[in-house]
Amino acid sequence: MNQKANMSALRFLLGYLYKHRVSLFLGLIVLIAVDSFQLIIPKIIQHILDVVAGTQFSKTIILKNSLLIIGLAILMVILRFFWRFFIVRPSRKIEQQMRNDMFEKLMKLSSSYFNRVKTGDLMALFINDLNAIRMASGMGLIGLIDAVFMSTMSLIFMISISPRLTLMTIIPLPIIIIIFIKTGAAIQKRFTAVQSSFDTISSHCQEAFSGIRVIKGFVQEMQERNFFYSSCNDYVNQNIRLVKLWGVLFPSITMLASSSVVLLFYFGSQQVISRDLTIGQFVSFSFYINLLVWPMIATGWVFNLMQKGLASTRRVLELLTTTSDIETPALVTKSRMLKGNVEFRELTFRYAKDTRDVLRNISFFVPAGSSVGIIGKAGCGKTTLVSLLCHLYKIERGQLFIDGTDINDIPQEILRSSISYVPQDSFLFSDTIKENIAFSEDGAVSDEAVEYAARIASVHEDIMKFQNGYATKIGERGITLSGGQKQRIAIARAILADSSVLIMDDSLSAVDPITEGQIKANLKSVVKGKTSFIIAHRISTIKECDLILVLSEGQIAESGTHEQLITNDGLYKRLYDLQRMRIAAHDKS
Repeated sequence: MNQKANMSALRFLLGYLYKHRVSLFLGLIVLIAVDSFQLIIPKIIQHILDVVAGTQFSKTIILKNSLLIIGLAILMVILRFFWRFFIVRPSRKIEQQMRNDMFEKLMKLSSSYFNRVKTGDLMALFINDLNAIRMASGMGLIGLIDAVFMSTMSLIFMISISPRLTLMTIIPLPIIIIIFIKTGAAIQKRFTAVQSSFDTISSHCQEAFSGIRVIKGFVQEMQERNFFYSSCNDYVNQNIRLVKLWGVLFPSITMLASSSVVLLFYFGSQQVISRDLTIGQFVSFSFYINLLVWPMIATGWVFNLMQKGLASTRRVLELLTTTSDIETPALVTKSRMLKGNVEFRELTFRYAKDTRDVLRNISFFVPAGSSVGIIGKAGCGKTTLVSLLCHLYKIERGQLFIDGTDINDIPQEILRSSISYVPQDSFLFSDTIKENIAFSEDGAVSDEAVEYAARIASVHEDIMKFQNGYATKIGERGITLSGGQKQRIAIARAILADSSVLIMDDSLSAVDPITEGQIKANLKSVVKGKTSFIIAHRISTIKECDLILVLSEGQIAESGTHEQLITNDGLYKRLYDLQRMRIAAHDKS
């Protein structure tokens, strides 16, 4: 199974390499040229020494050959730049393309995937794993070709000088190949453990930095520090396990490779004494044995890079082959706005097969342009209900229709461009206020349009109190703003999108009743003709809606208008009476 996964990862990586085949081919040609010059130099040195040792000694011959060696050395320096350019550059391009493909894939996956996978795990993929793949497809590829060519050609030159001495000196080299075969799986396994440990650190840092105010508020700095130290300690231990294996492997390879040099001096010197070899041949042979030994030593480094790259490629491939549980038809015609007729038909939903139903037998119809209020206790399924309208999770066919079309048959581009969603957690980006409000618009948005949306959301005055107004940069997730300001900016963003369906998920919970009243009054003209879904805990927020749904334990307990529901002795009436008493008690105090 592991071998099959490795082959799949290798084919996947070769697909990216194939896109840069021209550049890689040129790089390999230049690399082989450089190696060829290296192989010629020992022959030149052999010729010089044989001339010096012979009777036809000539300074001119020595000078010409010395200049030739210098010229080849300079040429190799120049060519080394080009093979690095032709091979290392594509590795950077592959890293870029793979990162783009991963990001695009994540944009297509449904919310259920992000419920399972931590942000830190994804960050590790984008940083550590892509770096390992880049090294394998760049320097690893260079080292592999260099080692194969140099070893093969050095062996040929050695055989041409003395087949007998060659057999004696390469005895330790097959052992190196056996060691590589035996340790490959272990290196991959330990490197994967290192990456997994790094995932834990990355995830913890991301959560700790995002929730720093909560950590400080509950005086949990010590606990968070201890957990971080523990995670870092595990990361170090996993790296040490990898280093221990590599620490044994690399010196062993070096020792075995260097032993060939020892065998050369022992047997080669005897052949020189017996005049089976000339001094020039012996020195030339020693150069070739070094050219053979060094690739063998470098092969260990290359092997390590390749194993790491293969392990990381498997992790990246796992992400890129993840299928979304939501499949909708592709957009084949120009995008059109949905009208907003919504119908739920006996809809039942759960987040995973092994969890309980969050919604059960939900049925209701909303004509386009109507307003729907949704209320109920915490955890009754309100947010889940409206999130299904955006098709964030898989929905069985025949349970949810928009404009008479099953939601599974509506392209996501059309569906989501027709819906403006103000989530319960008002997420803002670390950009300017203007860019956050204009987030839904692809092109340039006028300052007037942004200001209009902000005025409708009753946040314009707050924005103008900042020194830079709409150009004010807010912190990560809008941390420099109050809860009410974040909610109102999120509302302005939805207003500017001007979609046919508006969803507001408890998006007025952080504003005071006076501001809430202003926003509701301002929204009347904006939502006219739009289908709106408003989730709230305060009845005052939804009492004017055309239809009010009261959810309880994932089911519709009651439905109707405000006037109809307060005449029933149900959950809505009890909530209404309780909130009236709280308001009365607050007024008295």
